[in-house]
Amino acid sequence: MVEVNRKHVEKLSVTVEQKIKGDFTYWKKWVWNKDEQLAMVLANYPVTGSVMKDSLTGILIRNAIVDRGTFGGVVIANLFNAQVKWPCNKRLDEASAPDGIEELIAVTKDVDKVILATGSLSTKYEVATVRLADYIDQCKAEKQQKKLFWLLNDGGKKVHPLALRDAPWEFGPVIAVDEKTTKPEKSLVKPELKVVTNDEKMRVVKN
Repeated sequence: MVEVNRKHVEKLSVTVEQKIKGDFTYWKKWVWNKDEQLAMVLANYPVTGSVMKDSLTGILIRNAIVDRGTFGGVVIANLFNAQVKWPCNKRLDEASAPDGIEELIAVTKDVDKVILATGSLSTKYEVATVRLADYIDQCKAEKQQKKLFWLLNDGGKKVHPLALRDAPWEFGPVIAVDEKTTKPEKSLVKPELKVVTNDEKMRVVKN
């Protein structure tokens, strides 16, 4: 008797929310298991427009968080709240929502771990350096600093998700903006875990 291979259909309900105020986009959240921990990844710029739009950065972040197998969702937030094609201090300043840091702190309080993934932007431009330092200082003031970790490559360098592509993520605790991180935490990749977004539930949060 010949064994017949049967197709396996994996179906998962994913809730997607996006926070928008006027021309500024604050964060986008994916939750596939509300009973597990929630992570926040802080990148540089948002994808503006429909909640259904995405970027390569967003895809890489979600894949990395799913591969770790310890989180039931991720909030992708950004240091700046509007897209900047050619960064300079003036354009970055214009892309900063007045309450952007306050919104980041509010989200930080609701998650279990924060991964700072701004890469070299926060070292090349003064506006980005000051804004990231501001966020870290406010996290310390709110006793949230233990949640903060740098995204690192295997050489211990702070990187953006695009620099890693499909390489494993490593983390180093945040002590201060200008201090070196300690030995990175090795990523525990679990490739069998995949987020399937069939039958997604999507909604946009607008103020």
